[in-house]
Amino acid sequence: MVKKFRPVFTNEAIVLAAALLITLPLRTLQHLTNMEQGTGFYTKIDWNIIVYGIVLAAAMGYFIFSAVKKRKKVLLETAPVKLPGCGVLSFLAAFAVAYGAYYDYKLSKVDVSLYTVSSTATSAINGSLSNIQFVVGAVAAVFFLILSVLFLAGKASSTVKLLSLTPVLWFILKLVVRFTRTVSYIRVSDLAMEMISLVLLALFFMAFAQTNSNIEAEGTAWKLEGFGFPAALMCLNMFVPRIVIALAGKAEFKYILSYADFSDLALALFIVATVLTRIIPNTANIIVTPSAEVETAE
Repeated sequence: MVKKFRPVFTNEAIVLAAALLITLPLRTLQHLTNMEQGTGFYTKIDWNIIVYGIVLAAAMGYFIFSAVKKRKKVLLETAPVKLPGCGVLSFLAAFAVAYGAYYDYKLSKVDVSLYTVSSTATSAINGSLSNIQFVVGAVAAVFFLILSVLFLAGKASSTVKLLSLTPVLWFILKLVVRFTRTVSYIRVSDLAMEMISLVLLALFFMAFAQTNSNIEAEGTAWKLEGFGFPAALMCLNMFVPRIVIALAGKAEFKYILSYADFSDLALALFIVATVLTRIIPNTANIIVTPSAEVETAE
């Protein structure tokens, strides 16, 4: 009797790479041809928008379906093992998140006419809420820095239970602030795509906090894959087109309150590394199948 288990992460990696190869050029093209300058709204529904939406939906549907299929067959490895790759990516995420928190704070000081709420409400948001968002982002950066040290030293990452919730809170605060801005769900503005990305990031890191801290974590590791790959896909679709048009000297083609956020890139890499290297077979739920007759000595 032998234990057989075949994780399908190779298939997910192929689907993710294929989806990125299709969506990133299309998204960059949309910035240059199909979006209003300043607002990021689609000006018209063109073929590239339809193809883009279909590919995104199909890829995300596949990731979630695949994760649900093996929800009882995987778990997150939390044993004290050296993970240099995850350590380096956590270190990069720490600095990227700190920079993102600072830059978001700077954007909160932009002209209030860019928001949909009244000037009084906007002033309150730009004051207290933006300050809280900045502080929480800084603490989230500390969490990733500590995580990096633990991964590189080969110590259990489950020791940072409380801090593991700070990325979730940061994404929620970012989402609340973005709800105060002009957004179109019909013309699917750049801001709407960013909000989808934040929701997926919050869901991933909520599952990560639960599984990494070993708090009623049984049967939840599949969420890391189910939400993680879609979150990574969306993060890269936010970062790559923005950095391309910025480097090409076409910054006027992007949404006025958006920027090439390096935390999108760092977090996407962190998520993919976590799913591919830390999710392991749950041996308690692996089906044992006969492979060959076993001869025994008499």
